[in-house]
Amino acid sequence: MKKIWRNIFSLIIGCTLLIFPGCNNSSVALVTTTDANNINATAATTGGEVVWDGGASVTERGICWSTTQYPLISDNKITNSGGIGVFSHTIAGLVTNRTYYVRAYAINSAGTSYGNQIVFSTGVPSLATLTTTATTNISQTIATVGGTITYDGGSAVTERGVCWNTSNTPTTSNNKITNGTGTGSFTCGLNSLQIGTTYYARAFATNSVGTVYGNEVTFSTNQPSLPTITTAEAISITANGATLGGNVTADGGSIVTERGVCLSTSAAPTTSNIKMSSGTGTGSFTCVASSLVTGTTYHARAYATNLLGTVYGNEITFIPSSISFATITTTAATAITTTTATVGGNITADGGASVTQRGICWGTTTLPTINNSNIPNGIGTGSFSCSLGSLLVGTTYYARAFAINSVGISYGNEVTFTTTATPANNTGTLTVSFTTSTANGKYKPANISAAWVKTSAGVFVKTLLVYAASRKNDLTNWSSNTGKNATNAITGATKTNYLACTCTWNATDVNNVVVANGDYIVCLEMSDGILKYYQYTFTKGATAVSMTPANVTGFTGISINWVPN
Repeated sequence: MKKIWRNIFSLIIGCTLLIFPGCNNSSVALVTTTDANNINATAATTGGEVVWDGGASVTERGICWSTTQYPLISDNKITNSGGIGVFSHTIAGLVTNRTYYVRAYAINSAGTSYGNQIVFSTGVPSLATLTTTATTNISQTIATVGGTITYDGGSAVTERGVCWNTSNTPTTSNNKITNGTGTGSFTCGLNSLQIGTTYYARAFATNSVGTVYGNEVTFSTNQPSLPTITTAEAISITANGATLGGNVTADGGSIVTERGVCLSTSAAPTTSNIKMSSGTGTGSFTCVASSLVTGTTYHARAYATNLLGTVYGNEITFIPSSISFATITTTAATAITTTTATVGGNITADGGASVTQRGICWGTTTLPTINNSNIPNGIGTGSFSCSLGSLLVGTTYYARAFAINSVGISYGNEVTFTTTATPANNTGTLTVSFTTSTANGKYKPANISAAWVKTSAGVFVKTLLVYAASRKNDLTNWSSNTGKNATNAITGATKTNYLACTCTWNATDVNNVVVANGDYIVCLEMSDGILKYYQYTFTKGATAVSMTPANVTGFTGISINWVPN
């Protein structure tokens, strides 16, 4: 009751000051309270507006609240900075299912004033609000699923996580994994899943009201396949042995537990024939075959085994002999351009049998063979080189020299190179300067002149300068080459004297498109009754160009300078 009378007294004093402002230099501020919104079980948003500062600066404003009527700043309050205008605050940490009273307040030198009282009630706690996030990091036996809790329902989330099953609508009574408490995002790693199986998962959150589930997501664990493997050509062949090998390029999603080479004197050998193992996993490997019969044809295949079974690579044949493969090395690539390169080799020994073909093979994947792109170059031992053409721009290639004798094909070491990318269309500035001079013409010193750029093929690019009025047709070369186009060019009437001129080009055509790098021609033309025409070629690119051509009839002090950006 005392609090009510105190507020009534404050209101009377404030009204008196408003009605009789002459009784004091200032009065308390005038403030209103706005209705509460965004009300839930533990929070609400409200605020107010300082309509008038009472003639003194408002140093503090805010809201105060209580569970009894007409709250004061000595109860609960949230403070805002001073001044007039609208403000709002969110009151948090409220008790659920409780009635609260709120008033805005403002403080100036005359005292504290309060706005109208508003009332709201917090809600009853509810289930939390959450969503399930998409599944990631899926493999044969694991996956990652998570969730985001956007609202705790007005009651603290004491457990959250993910539950899953092989049937729809999984619950925590199925498989589950927890991850912390409270609101926000979280992820869980699901382990020990079955290979090639479809699963259903939902995020869950538990508060004092109960457990709620997010949307259901579904995913399938990976199904492994057989490995991918190739067989390498036999090397180091002797009368009774050879080095064989292969390359496991993919494990099929299941660890390769055994790999190696099998061989037989019959086609399509398997691991039930002669078998030589060489480690596990992916990658290249070699095996040494020994105690072979000289002069006998052997068939060999690389093999790899994973969870699903055993797979074989391509089949090769070789003959143990005192005659061996040729010995060859590959030399580094040179003269690399956007579409060409030069690669060579050196055959240091023919293996006891004449080399009937040699050359280079290449491709965009490692260890190319003559089944890829190849180009032959002669016979016999010694050094050679091949020019590779029709390559792709900006592409990495792998190349090997090869040599063929009666034993078979041998390959040199692998070299790699990358063709150059298409040159950039450099921007920059071309500056052209010159002074027109006497040509002993009919109209001297009156003269007309033009400067323009065209491609090395003679195609018009852009006019840089043209001084001519009614006599433009006298500039016959400019007129025919440009169609009298003077877009964005320096233009003017016929000159009455021989004058110094400077013009620039920004490397664009008349459509303001940057032109490609390459050779371009600067054209100069003048007439004072006698026509003079000159052309100067320069290269537009990433390198600066500076040219000072000799004086010619009609032009002196010529300079042409290209500066790339």
